[in-house]
Amino acid sequence: MTNTEQIFLRFPQVIKKTKFSKSTINRREKVGKFPQRIKWGSIVFWNSYEIEKFMKDPNGYKVGGKK
Repeated sequence: MTNTEQIFLRFPQVIKKTKFSKSTINRREKVGKFPQRIKWGSIVFWNSYEIEKFMKDPNGYKVGGKK
């Protein structure tokens, strides 16, 4: 995604994009090394902008901050 339009990604889309397993995503999110999910009722999704930011530097990503 190269444009600035933000969309919401569901779990299967995030797994496909990052190539991480569900457990890896959960583990990294818990320690602040993966974008935080957004919950709306029983629906879980991620902001595409945050996933793109994460993909630029997966090992250096930290939630809410800089490297």
